[in-house]
Amino acid sequence: MTSSQTTAAPLLQNEHEMEMEMDPVALMRGDGPEERWEAISDLDAFFSRVYEYFHERGLRCILASRIISLLSLAFTIALTVFLFELLNLEGLVNDCRDEESCSNHTRVPVVRPTMRGSPFVWLYVLPIFSCYWLWTLRHFVKDLRPLLEMRDFYRDRLQIDDDELHNIAWDAVVQRIVELNDRTRLCIVKEQLTPHDIANRILRKENFMVAFVNRDLLPLQWPPPLSRFDFLTKTLEWNLYLCILDAMFDGDFKVRRSFTQDVHGVRRLQFNFMVVGALNALAFPFIAVVMLVHFFIEHFEELYRRPTASAFSRDYSRHARWMMREFNELPHAFDARIHASRDDANRYTEEFPAPLVTLLAGFVTFIVSSLVGVLLALSLINENILLFYRLPEA
Repeated sequence: MTSSQTTAAPLLQNEHEMEMEMDPVALMRGDGPEERWEAISDLDAFFSRVYEYFHERGLRCILASRIISLLSLAFTIALTVFLFELLNLEGLVNDCRDEESCSNHTRVPVVRPTMRGSPFVWLYVLPIFSCYWLWTLRHFVKDLRPLLEMRDFYRDRLQIDDDELHNIAWDAVVQRIVELNDRTRLCIVKEQLTPHDIANRILRKENFMVAFVNRDLLPLQWPPPLSRFDFLTKTLEWNLYLCILDAMFDGDFKVRRSFTQDVHGVRRLQFNFMVVGALNALAFPFIAVVMLVHFFIEHFEELYRRPTASAFSRDYSRHARWMMREFNELPHAFDARIHASRDDANRYTEEFPAPLVTLLAGFVTFIVSSLVGVLLALSLINENILLFYRLPEA
């Protein structure tokens, strides 16, 4: 080998390594350097992504779930605009009297020729709907590359394909991660990685939430005279994560000193609560519309067949779930434990009848049944719509 060939060899090797570093497709295929999965700086985020990939059963299920969520939200937006702006409800109810009038689409159009132009829809609901949909789409696109990298990690490092994720247990995945760490040192903080370390990093914030609820550190009671009842909704839980749990950790996932010992940290927390409270008050009509439309789209058929069972099917409240949850208990294990306890819990509660609660339940059952009846009122007021109305031919 000549001196020029000897000099060119490392240059070609360096050039190839630079191409590999610059080529995202090569990185996603797993053709990059072996050190890509060594000495991971943010183990909390990494193990959370590993568990999320397992819990949602692989790349195909995750992508399908995200796409269906986007399509469902887009359909909800379109349906809301159609119902409030385009549906000719007055004409269908008042002008559709017989087969002849209902067949006259010029006289009784199902769609209004012009939109109502409601300020509530165009200046409030539709912009917030659209911004939320675009925000969801942005996160979907942003998460594509991490998902592909996690698929490669499972396939190339753990030797687990997506098809195996439907049957494999989380304990087996953890065991392979521990064995991989012995070979490649994912974690450089400590010599030996244990299943407890992995669970503790995945559930760092959730463990604080468990402690907050179990120690009664959060004022979750209703004001008197309902103070003996606890109040914790999904929206309130999101707000607590945003104001407290997301703000209390630094880049190394340690509690900020200013969060607990600095007056400015306390004022910052108070400011966060006020800002989030104002945003909740501003978005309340939008959230109410979204929840109402989504609820009837998803549960109308069940409400129609079994209104009482749908309205009063027993389940654990969110507060009860956090009270019963153990430290470092992963969601899939907790859900399995809760599911196994439902039958016994229902039999236990039936041993203690509450007359007042029964009366209130009967009243709410009446309200729910009435709402379902209102949805069917169109056929009761003017059955000709269902008998004679035909959509116009394309």
